Amino acid sequence: MGSTSELAKRLAEELSRRAEFVETLARDPVPEISRKDFDELVKKNKVVVLYFTADWCGPCISFLETFRDVALSLARPGVAFARVDVDRSYSLADRYNIQHIPTIAIFREGKLVDTVLGQTSREELVKIIKSHMKAEGIQV
Repeated sequence: MGSTSELAKRLAEELSRRAEFVETLARDPVPEISRKDFDELVKKNKVVVLYFTADWCGPCISFLETFRDVALSLARPGVAFARVDVDRSYSLADRYNIQHIPTIAIFREGKLVDTVLGQTSREELVKIIKSHMKAEGIQV
């Protein structure tokens, strides 16, 4: 068994990691990201859920609150939620062949594994995301 100082160090690291996670959520549970941010996000998280949207898209705007609510309810270390404005980050939308908005793209271990086109119910979205979290061993 490790020494008390080793245990204290591991505990301090875990508390620091969780504090950073809570601070990120408090700023914005669904921050807007660019292509550069995306690469970092998938390196740090097992599951990444992206909401492809645009400022001028009525359905995107109306569904954003539902997406935010789902993001807050499923927030865990190892799971990241973000939004991508297709006009400002066209290269990221193009990279994953996003042709319709709103689109929700789910990545596991950096690979696109699922998409949800258009609006869906909160319950259906939660069910889909939870299935990917469980597949990565993330407690839901």
